Amino acid sequence: MIKLLADNNATGHVRVLVRILMNETWIGFWNDLELAVVTFRDLGLDRKASDADLWRTCQREQVVLITSNRNADRPDSLQTILREENRSDCLPVFTLADPERVGNDRAYAEETALRLLEYLSQFDSVRGAGRLFLP
Repeated sequence: MIKLLADNNATGHVRVLVRILMNETWIGFWNDLELAVVTFRDLGLDRKASDADLWRTCQREQVVLITSNRNADRPDSLQTILREENRSDCLPVFTLADPERVGNDRAYAEETALRLLEYLSQFDSVRGAGRLFLP
């Protein structure tokens, strides 16, 4: 099973991607990969958890984080933590390259969803990648 978590800044965007992947065209892949969406609550995380706590929890619980967070403006920012703590066996963080387009452009959202599906179908080969951009 591969568990997916939408970061605070990507909840609606991930909802769009999941809807695409659960339609009749792609649901077979969704089921074959045993994909599931989890929430902050499922993980016992506060929505205000630091990026460092979020990333570490995702690694410990083996949950794939989907975000639009790209900054490295604080010592505990996601990018800083990735630089400092990422190892070859760590799960990647999927970052929406253009979150607004995911919400406003159906073709782009489909491209993004399919790129995510492609990465997830080769899951072990993307471990350690740190951050992967979608699409």
